[in-house]
Amino acid sequence: MNGRRATLESLTPAQGTHAGLWLDKGLAELEEKGPARQTHIDELLALATVPEDYRRFFDRWRAAVEKLEPCTCVAEASVLGRMVVGLGAESILETSIALHRTYGVPYIPGSALKGLAAAAAHKHLADSDWRKVTGEGTMGESHRLLFGDTTSSGYVTFHDALWIPEGERLLLDLDVMTVHHPYYYQGEDLPPADWDNPNPVAFLSTRGRFLLAVTGFEKWATAALEILTETLEQDGVGAKTAAGYGRMKVAPRALPKKPKWEQDVALLQPGNATQEVPRILAVLTGEERRRAALAIIERLGRKYLRDKSRRDKDWVRLVFAAAEP
Repeated sequence: MNGRRATLESLTPAQGTHAGLWLDKGLAELEEKGPARQTHIDELLALATVPEDYRRFFDRWRAAVEKLEPCTCVAEASVLGRMVVGLGAESILETSIALHRTYGVPYIPGSALKGLAAAAAHKHLADSDWRKVTGEGTMGESHRLLFGDTTSSGYVTFHDALWIPEGERLLLDLDVMTVHHPYYYQGEDLPPADWDNPNPVAFLSTRGRFLLAVTGFEKWATAALEILTETLEQDGVGAKTAAGYGRMKVAPRALPKKPKWEQDVALLQPGNATQEVPRILAVLTGEERRRAALAIIERLGRKYLRDKSRRDKDWVRLVFAAAEP
């Protein structure tokens, strides 16, 4: 039975073919067993190259995410061996792998990293404040603040871990897992036996380095990255971690230290501006004071500051005076 529309029967992969689209849409035959599926994967592996647009996108994304406020912690995670995320996701094949929707390169969804860190905090941290469910049947306060609950998404954003482009080829590898007793595992009333027919199943895995990034208040972002680092190195991420897949070595990426006033401005709100603005500007001089004043205006908005109810306030006059060249 054909697996793709008649208009696409002449479709063949080429250099730069979107790996995810080819895996999902390019299968020529839908038979459960046979050479078509193997050929389908082999064709991809032979031609899977890094899209040039992805390199530019990754550079822009990294520069943008590192500037996110109030604090972004970044690290590079290198796969020790191989990794497969999304193995059980819906796919026309028996197996799947998480590939970026736009560029077709491997990545780790931020939701997977958040869930992994939350499970690790609940399982490994001794303080009950980090438990998802404490002895009293309630959620620990630290767990709730960092990871959220049904009413809040938490204080920290876990960004997708994007693959760091290197070389010309996508780092995709063909792996195989073999179910030795399929009938037993399917729940049938047949005990495993030596004469069962093994069922080898091919799947794709990946290698390389991934950029981890978490954003939030410094205390919580730092804690999130520490928890994530520990569990990636000890437990791994994705499928088949018991067999050694998904373990990573994490190296923190040092970012330029922001001036203290930038962090203070990022926390400004209408409710605290009256007290905080004079305090921020009082310790600054020269061009740095002017930059801080401009950042305050951008943070609070000119419309807010020019409102009749506050434009004559001393702290508002101070901001506009400090912003003048």
